[in-house]
Amino acid sequence: MSIPILTYFGFRGLGEPIRLLFEDLGEPFEDRRVGFGAEWEALKPQMQFRQMPRLETGELTIFQSQAILRHLARRHGLAGESEAERLRCDVGVEAARDLQQRLWDHFWSPGSDAPEAMQAFEADTLAQQLELTDAWLGDAPFVGGQRVSFADFYFLTVVDEAAAFFPAAVQRLPRLADYRRRMYARPGLAAYAASGRQPTTFGFDPIRGIRSPLQSPAAQGSGDGA
Repeated sequence: MSIPILTYFGFRGLGEPIRLLFEDLGEPFEDRRVGFGAEWEALKPQMQFRQMPRLETGELTIFQSQAILRHLARRHGLAGESEAERLRCDVGVEAARDLQQRLWDHFWSPGSDAPEAMQAFEADTLAQQLELTDAWLGDAPFVGGQRVSFADFYFLTVVDEAAAFFPAAVQRLPRLADYRRRMYARPGLAAYAASGRQPTTFGFDPIRGIRSPLQSPAAQGSGDGA
């Protein structure tokens, strides 16, 4: 039986939640990482929406990162066992998407690399969004409640992104910081973070000519603050 094939760029981005899910489950998969330039341009016509990730599994070829995550969640019993859990998963994904959009809006803004722009964003927009996300998570160990779900792998990816570029902002919120540590204490994710296979870039760094994370690659994976 063939193993699933995930095709995405070499940074974390929208492919990372899918990698995290596979790694947490200990399920073998082929992680095809595509380079920018000629390699991506040659592959792009094969992509339904001219974008990645793409998952090939059995007879299925699936596009769109959230569709892939939810397919794998249903297949592995990670979609929530009650309506309350499923609702928390959906809300958690939307909350993480809001946080990610704030980050992306900032990263792509002209002049966002300037220290004063970074400080203003961290003190205002980012602080507000992180506080809202932290308050929503509350004391629940995982996004869906007491059990890990597909939503955790997307939620973790986004919180990691915030922590890599603005580590102090996440460390100021103990529940979010504890959540990262709790997730990376899971055997599959701990092994992945220690393996050297987890990308150290996020798409908003030298690969795109914008900036590098402030946190070391080791700290990004471990969930530790910098």
